[in-house]
Amino acid sequence: METKLKLARRIYFLKIPVDIIDEQTCLQKVESLLENKGQHQITFLSLQRLFKARRDIIYYNCLHESTLILPTSRGIIRGARFLKLGNLSRYNPFDFIITLLSFAEKNGKSVYLLGSKKYNLERAEQNLRTSFPELKIIGRFTGYFNQEVEKNVILAIKKSAPCFLFVGKGIKDKELWLLRNKKRINPGIYIWVDNCFEIFAGTEKYVAPRLFNSGLEILSGIMKRPWRILKFFSYLYFNFLLLINRVFKL
Repeated sequence: METKLKLARRIYFLKIPVDIIDEQTCLQKVESLLENKGQHQITFLSLQRLFKARRDIIYYNCLHESTLILPTSRGIIRGARFLKLGNLSRYNPFDFIITLLSFAEKNGKSVYLLGSKKYNLERAEQNLRTSFPELKIIGRFTGYFNQEVEKNVILAIKKSAPCFLFVGKGIKDKELWLLRNKKRINPGIYIWVDNCFEIFAGTEKYVAPRLFNSGLEILSGIMKRPWRILKFFSYLYFNFLLLINRVFKL
């Protein structure tokens, strides 16, 4: 295992950290992290979050302190190859969460669900128990709580001591909430899962694999959110940054 774990390598793409690690090695890394009893955050890096990290030092620090940073955008994969930084593996967040849940079920690892609205969270838990009957879901709490309730939430998580803490919508500051509070809860692996609970509940749609694999996941739901088309300009800017970095070797 140690030999394979050494294959994980952190690079700095457009000055932003991201890890080169394939999914099989990543699972072995996860197992190793659970064994060392530390606090570990896994963060998914999309193109938009990469831009955010370039302009927001707090979010940059969140990435820098994450144990694993997994790229989700095809542009990041292509860009790293263009700049000759290495071959990154692209992760579909929902699929990877399913992989982690399967790992947790097979290895008797506990899970805590935090976030989303009550209906979505309850429905998500019910569907997860159906899909993963041996999965140890040891607690859940809805999102959209105030600062006073937050103390009780953190206490509940600390007492439950889950191996995996999955955090979804309704949690202020998203990944930054995990960074800010991970020292206040027990050792484990913490992940911001975005809209996974809603997908588990059936209230949001899973992005079709053909769209994700082609890098066109932005088109999913574009009829409901037509402003997404404006992200086209960010792609133009991204390609400009790649060209400048390639020419001047920044």
